[in-house]
Amino acid sequence: MPIRFAPYPGEALDSWLEAFAARLSCPFTDVLGALGLPNRDPTAAAPVLPRWTTSATPDELAAITDVTGVAADVLKAMTLLPYDGHAVEIVPGQRRVHRQALWGRAGSRFCPACLAETGGRWQLTWRLGWSFACTRHHILLADRCPACLRTPRLRSHPRREIPRPGLCSSAALSGGPRPRRCHHPLTDTPVTALTPGGALEETQRLIETALAAPDRTARWPLYGTAGMPLRTALRDLKSLGALVLNHATNADLHTVAPGEVLERLEQYWTNPLSARSQRHPNTQRSDVHSYYAPDDAAATAVATTAALRILCAADIPAAADAARWLTERVAASGRPLYPAGVASVGGTLSPVLEAALRCSRESQIMPVYRLRHRTAIHSTRAPANHDARAGMLLAGLWPEWALLLSPRHPNGRPAAKRTDELLAVACLLVGNSTSIQAAIRLIGTTITSHNVSTLIADLTRRSDCADVLHALILLAGHLDQHGTPIDYARRRALFTNQTRFIDPRCWNGLQHRLRSTGAPDVAHAQRWIFHTLTGSPPHLAHPDLAPAAGAPRQQYQRFRWRILPAEADLLTHTAQAILEEHGIDEPLQWTPQLPAHALRRLTLPGPAPDSITVAQLHEAVPGGDFSIAQLARTLNTTTAHVICLLSQHPVDWSPPRFRRTQHTATRLEQWRAWYERDRLSLQDIADREGTSLATVRLAFLKNGVPLRPAGSYPGRPRRK
Repeated sequence: MPIRFAPYPGEALDSWLEAFAARLSCPFTDVLGALGLPNRDPTAAAPVLPRWTTSATPDELAAITDVTGVAADVLKAMTLLPYDGHAVEIVPGQRRVHRQALWGRAGSRFCPACLAETGGRWQLTWRLGWSFACTRHHILLADRCPACLRTPRLRSHPRREIPRPGLCSSAALSGGPRPRRCHHPLTDTPVTALTPGGALEETQRLIETALAAPDRTARWPLYGTAGMPLRTALRDLKSLGALVLNHATNADLHTVAPGEVLERLEQYWTNPLSARSQRHPNTQRSDVHSYYAPDDAAATAVATTAALRILCAADIPAAADAARWLTERVAASGRPLYPAGVASVGGTLSPVLEAALRCSRESQIMPVYRLRHRTAIHSTRAPANHDARAGMLLAGLWPEWALLLSPRHPNGRPAAKRTDELLAVACLLVGNSTSIQAAIRLIGTTITSHNVSTLIADLTRRSDCADVLHALILLAGHLDQHGTPIDYARRRALFTNQTRFIDPRCWNGLQHRLRSTGAPDVAHAQRWIFHTLTGSPPHLAHPDLAPAAGAPRQQYQRFRWRILPAEADLLTHTAQAILEEHGIDEPLQWTPQLPAHALRRLTLPGPAPDSITVAQLHEAVPGGDFSIAQLARTLNTTTAHVICLLSQHPVDWSPPRFRRTQHTATRLEQWRAWYERDRLSLQDIADREGTSLATVRLAFLKNGVPLRPAGSYPGRPRRK
């Protein structure tokens, strides 16, 4: 080229080449020929914008560099290629912008003041669907030539004409086979002024900052300190902006933009497709803005500003509050809007925005969906298959958790029957896509799906249960993350059909040593072992073992909290032996423990099980028979709390005479070892234990321990 002609910073490649031709006062075709660029795109039937303006090939860039002396990387930055995959999507092999992705658009907006300052040079970013304002001159970008009403740079500059920068090169309205050029001064285009530093300008600056970020990351508050890939962030922006344009009203947006901008938006809504648009009006859809970028800068400005208010929220709850008006508008339009479908209302969303939209609908969705979508903890994960959690859950929730989460009437009675089983199913439904009926089968219980739904709904209505769903979500997350040392599904499969766990003679023998009358039925002992091994209430056991409804079940519950320590030791030892016989190396019982701070500020209906220590419990239990209600009043807690503690930590409540008998039974093996192995006398044993010689002698005789004849033997120490 006879001269060197540097491009302006940020200038588009075709603008620079047109300015080059104007500087040389030669037809545009001469410059294209000198650069080795085709006069007509062979892939297009009309002289539309050449492909090299969107994405020049390395050979084309090298040819331009050889002729003009401008570096190839500078030339590449003058095309849309650096924005490919981030702000626009270029169709592979066609080198054109995909208009239905990331709000891609044809043609270019422009700032008349910038054109006047630069002599008609066009910025590359004006071609992006995300550019709607000039922050230097505080105006909205112009969309069309005011004379011909055409979008600039929708087609290539006429090849055989000398370019005239700053003038409209579109065909005039007169038409004809060879229409004359419009040549209206674009610098005279009327524009809409913006408030300096206002919301619309701030939105444009945030977008420009994200577009210029070298790591292509948008660091908007909702995305946290790590940020979000620019493509994902702009996809979120487009999806929310489309919802605004499709469903918002002018009254919803009066805090977003000034009145003049909203008036333009109202005109745009009246006819969103320009009369000169390349698209036919019959192609419009009710959600057209989800697919095509707005043709008006005012519409783009308002939509992106309203959307960015949501994306600039501090966290998911704040974003949910900011988006609630929008999702309510979508739902009011008649379009179904369920938590599982929020992503479909505007396109594919980032997990964090999808969580915000789900949470914005929390008060309008069925309570069971609050569990499935974990809206209480603002989870970013959609429901999935978590049926494996069934093997970690008991058929009836762990007693400590059931105590903490079970709603009760003011008189202390449970608000629902079999609440522990209902809560176990609810825990399985957390984040799970399986049906309630399938969850019931996996847990192995016999409750109905109606009862599960009713309980969950009741939990959301009661003020004292405000955070029960939150606690269930935390519990399920703990199980998913850490697992359990017990495979309850295997235990249910092994022991549910078993009818005998302990030899009745062994149980009756212990009762003979502990009690003189009123020994508990051995069936309760069988049920206790089944309950402990499987975690399933005894009514889910084999019919021969399961107690009938009513009094038998109440008797078993009474047996659990009135069990004596020696009885509990025997049953525990028997249950552990059963596990060893089946080759199961697991603890007999286990309860998940969350960090102390996790539940501290939650509103839950029951007392914390550890609010009363074992020492306090044992100290409060009187000798002999006692009233559970009186004991609860003494400990200033509920009867359910006391029953739970007594079931976990048996107390020797028997009268003194039977307590001595029980102590004798528990110490008998040690006494026998001292007597037979260490050769201690009966009196020595009595002295060690602080009891009488007669007590030791009677214990040995009662339990069949052979006594040595009286007298001395070699090596026997003499008493002093």
